[in-house]
Amino acid sequence: MDVLIELYKNLLPVLAFIGVGYFLKKRFNINPNFISNPLVFLLLPVLVIYNISEADTSKIVIIPIISFLIALAMNLPALLARKTIAKEEDINLLKSSFTFFNVLFFGIPVVSALFGQEATSVLICVYLGTAIYGDIFGYFQVAKTKLSTKEACKELAKVPFIYVFIVAIGIKIWGVEIPDEVDPAMNILGWVVSCLGMMIVGVHLTDVDFRKIKIPYFAKLLGFRTLSAIVISIVFIGGEYLIWESLDTEDYLMLILLPFLPVASNISLFASYLETEEERFSLVVLLSIILSLVLVPAVSQFFPS
Repeated sequence: MDVLIELYKNLLPVLAFIGVGYFLKKRFNINPNFISNPLVFLLLPVLVIYNISEADTSKIVIIPIISFLIALAMNLPALLARKTIAKEEDINLLKSSFTFFNVLFFGIPVVSALFGQEATSVLICVYLGTAIYGDIFGYFQVAKTKLSTKEACKELAKVPFIYVFIVAIGIKIWGVEIPDEVDPAMNILGWVVSCLGMMIVGVHLTDVDFRKIKIPYFAKLLGFRTLSAIVISIVFIGGEYLIWESLDTEDYLMLILLPFLPVASNISLFASYLETEEERFSLVVLLSIILSLVLVPAVSQFFPS
């Protein structure tokens, strides 16, 4: 029960910023780029570079590979969903909704509550794998909802994560040490990044007509996404454990949480930046967050204290 209280205590203040974003858009008609641009081009890069520099070198290799493969494999259930329960959805929107996991914005408060603030560096390793897929292939998928293939490829050159990843790995290889004095500032930055990520979701929800939301449809779609992610995760995480068992128990537990995380709010950031399907993407993110608010605490009850 103490873990559950701590979990909600960390999550709910962050999720409240969905309401803040909604209010700012309704009351002041705030431009979403005021939030998304600093996040994409400044705050996220700083946080990623810092946490990669702090992470164990072996985990930077193994954990991202597992999370990348899980995200990549989620294209298969997305294609199946397109043929069955989501025949009218844009295929690129559907793939993005299935393959994007909110490892960072939703994951930071969850991991802080379950494992402590110091575990964030391991979470960043999980994020790296999903981000390599989501911020490159996934960004291309979102761009394809609006642009031609050629134009979408050109947009990829603008994705800051590619350059941030190269810089972060370079810092790790060269052994550059970041002073301990910046640790408190980075902890605060992690919280700020989570809050702003939720705020951008709220901004785009102002254009959603909640009276027309097809709850049974989205429940079926997100339920299928979750079950598919569980099966795929068991294959890759279980395979690594049975063959190599090279990670710590805490690392496996963080990876086990991946299928229960919501659709990444990065999808809303990209949609905002590209000005395409903002409302639809934000609605999927919101509904998946509601589902995760039930699933993550339920699953965490089985974790060793």
